[in-house]
Amino acid sequence: MAKKSDRLPISQSRKFILSDDTQFAIKEAYKAARTNLVFSLAEDERKIVVITSCSPSEGKSTNCLNMAITMSETGADVLLIDADMRKPVQHSLLRLDNKTGLSSVLGGIVRDVSKVINRGVRSHLDILTAGPIPPNPAELLQGSKMEQLIELVGEHYDYVFIDTPPINVVTDALLLNGRTAGIIFVVKEGHTRHEEIRESLEKTRMTNGRVLGFIKANCAAKSSGGGYKYNYKYKYKYNYNYKYQEYK
Repeated sequence: MAKKSDRLPISQSRKFILSDDTQFAIKEAYKAARTNLVFSLAEDERKIVVITSCSPSEGKSTNCLNMAITMSETGADVLLIDADMRKPVQHSLLRLDNKTGLSSVLGGIVRDVSKVINRGVRSHLDILTAGPIPPNPAELLQGSKMEQLIELVGEHYDYVFIDTPPINVVTDALLLNGRTAGIIFVVKEGHTRHEEIRESLEKTRMTNGRVLGFIKANCAAKSSGGGYKYNYKYKYKYNYNYKYQEYK
């Protein structure tokens, strides 16, 4: 279980969100990830991707947001759904109202999802926040309303990214298997253990899920190896290296 100190404050996490001021190497790493993802989903009718992690505090939500931003920069219409209805952070990262959201739609409080989608958060990027924390998030994700929602947004958006809780903590991400194109795992060097990754992959396999790849965070790879190392002023190292291959 991750220590509380492992989780960055929201104010610091915002510094990792892609912007015009983001370093060139970081943007290029995400573009490489985007290219791999586009080719990986070329044969899929539903370009709906679940992003999760093995354990807490591995950077899944920030990576999910940045992948959505990177994809939207191609001109594709993108929706990010915060389906972490246990500890949602997308609304905090983006300073959005979260009085209504996904839980409101799945709980039947809001019938028209278009009324709770935040339009134009970035160019070509919309956000559906998690909404108030419900007492039964797993049941809501497994229900027919979630299936209907996925079908609906799949018709109106070119790509959909779904932020879900860590897979070794709760089963929420696995409940979406069969309804989406697959799962991307965020793993953090020096934090995620190999046994945690093996456990996550086994759970995915047992539920007939598809692993699209990994986003490796906090690594110190050389630029020639496809990764990038960089530091922010407050000395927190973060790196993105997307790999479409089985983790061994």
